[in-house]
Amino acid sequence: MADGRSMKRLAAILLLSLYLSLVGCTAMLKKGSTDDLTLMHREAQAAFDQGDDTRAELLYKKLTSLAKQDAETWLRLGNIYARTNNPQLAVEAYRQSLSINDTDPRVWNNLGIVMLRQSWLAFLRAKQMSNPNDAAFVNSVEIIQVLERLPTIMSGKAK
Repeated sequence: MADGRSMKRLAAILLLSLYLSLVGCTAMLKKGSTDDLTLMHREAQAAFDQGDDTRAELLYKKLTSLAKQDAETWLRLGNIYARTNNPQLAVEAYRQSLSINDTDPRVWNNLGIVMLRQSWLAFLRAKQMSNPNDAAFVNSVEIIQVLERLPTIMSGKAK
C-alpha cells in the first residue's frame, strides 16, 4: 500500500513539475514573441523606407496575422497597398485599422486620398465612355477639373 501511495505522489510531483515547466515555457514564448514582433516591425518599416514593397508587404501581412488588433500595422499595410497601386486592398487595410482605432487622423487622411483617387479614375473613365453631349460627360469634366486642382491626389503620397 505504501508503494502505491509513493507512486501516486511521485506521479503527481512529476505532473506538477511538467505543468510548471510548460507554464514557464509559455511565458518565455510570449516574451520572445513580443521581441520578435518588435523586430519584425522594424524590418518591415526598414523595407518600406528602402522601397522594398514586396518584403514590407510580406512582413506587414504576417504581423497582421500575429497581432490582428494592431491598428498601426494595418495602417502601414494600407500604405504599402496605396503605394503599389492596389487601392481596394488599401481601403480594406485602412478600414481594418479604423475598426481598431477610429481616432487616428493619418488613417482617415490616407483613406480619403485613396478614395479620391478611385473617384477621380472613375470620372476619367466616365468621361472617356460618354459622348460630349451626355450629362455624364459634362458632370465628369467638371468634377475632374476640381479634383485635378487637389495636389495630394496627383502626388500619390500616403502618410
